[in-house]
Amino acid sequence: MLPIRGPRLDRRAFLRGSGAMLALPWLEAMQPVFGPPPARTPRCVFVFAPNGMHMREWRPEGDGRACRLRGTLEPLQPLRDRVTVFTGLAIDGGRPHGDGPGDHARSAATFLTCGHPKKTGGADIEVGTSVDQAIAAQMGKATPFGSLELGLERGAAAGVCDSGYSCAYTNCISWRTPTTPVAKETDPKAVFARLFGDPGAAGDQAARRRQRERDRSVLDVVLADAKALGGRLGAADRRKLDQYLAAVRELEQRLARLDDAAPGAPVPAGLLAGGQGYPEKLALMYELTALALATDQTRVVTLMLGNGGSNRSYRFLGVPEGHHDLSHHGKKPEKLEAIAQINRFQVEQLAAFLRRLAAEREADGDLLAQTLVLFGSGLGDGDRHNHDDLPVLLAGEGAGAAKGRGHVKFAKETPMANLHLAVMRAMGLGDPAFADSTGPLDLA
Repeated sequence: MLPIRGPRLDRRAFLRGSGAMLALPWLEAMQPVFGPPPARTPRCVFVFAPNGMHMREWRPEGDGRACRLRGTLEPLQPLRDRVTVFTGLAIDGGRPHGDGPGDHARSAATFLTCGHPKKTGGADIEVGTSVDQAIAAQMGKATPFGSLELGLERGAAAGVCDSGYSCAYTNCISWRTPTTPVAKETDPKAVFARLFGDPGAAGDQAARRRQRERDRSVLDVVLADAKALGGRLGAADRRKLDQYLAAVRELEQRLARLDDAAPGAPVPAGLLAGGQGYPEKLALMYELTALALATDQTRVVTLMLGNGGSNRSYRFLGVPEGHHDLSHHGKKPEKLEAIAQINRFQVEQLAAFLRRLAAEREADGDLLAQTLVLFGSGLGDGDRHNHDDLPVLLAGEGAGAAKGRGHVKFAKETPMANLHLAVMRAMGLGDPAFADSTGPLDLA
């Protein structure tokens, strides 16, 4: 007997009006009245932090689910049951293997590939296919965008950026093939335009302002359709739809403010890198990621908090020195404290993103339950330039594939590729191996 279905909405429902279209989040009205619940849809997000961590402040206190997330990880303590911090993971491909210096370029290039990059400043770059693109190749056809690559710092695709290594290694963590890096988008406005079709984002700043004056927002265009849809929904779904539309409107306004605030004169060197605008842009990138996942625009996202070897300063934290310079701390207490401040800020923003996902209703749970968020660095201690004992954590349940395990210690030199292989399996891939993996890690 076929399951009984009421007048339900399609999972990929849109609001349409005057040529504008807006993807909807998951609503209860998309679920059958009777019959099996909707299939869970796993997603994955990979977040790269440059220059390693202050490892003493990173490590949890205790092991297993009874551990306490302290220091750098303290902002995640309320989410401890949904987080696993790994100790003992290594990326052997990040080591020199006779190629000399260039650890920052290798730390970025190997974070998701676990390969060893060919040392070159020319066009003959090669490292390996990244885990996000391996996943996107399999599941990306189900969504408008196979994957979404984001970053907070621009970077050249060619030239030499680190001790003879191409800038492509330093500036990209996502590789479609071993020789093809995927460029990241660093402008939140452009990301929003790509996801939601803002026509004003295609021109220059003056054109975008003129377009905003001529046209109402996308939400205004589809308002009538939204009201009509609201009449077909239950009270819970109406509230959900109102909250979603309000969130998108707020994001539009935030993006417009960011655009309007851009100075007309050339920015003095280091001013923007020093802080003004960076926290806002990072929050926007996380919000765009949440919206992209919630509306099923994509199921695979990468985000670079900074390029490999980033020397951004964090003046808004009271840290005017460059991050890369600080990472060569020589065990000086004041430098270690500054690094800890930067790391703490990074984790605070991550925690806010995880709470955002946890607040988003999805299928029979929340969006964090459908997602795996991998956060970490391709270096352990920035001063040692070591590619073992990496600071890595995993949050979310990936549609039932994972559970928060607190603090899990592995034997030294456990390949990071084992974690990537486990994420691939959670996303539904059946590949027997990835890079130098020896077997998938247990995520539950």
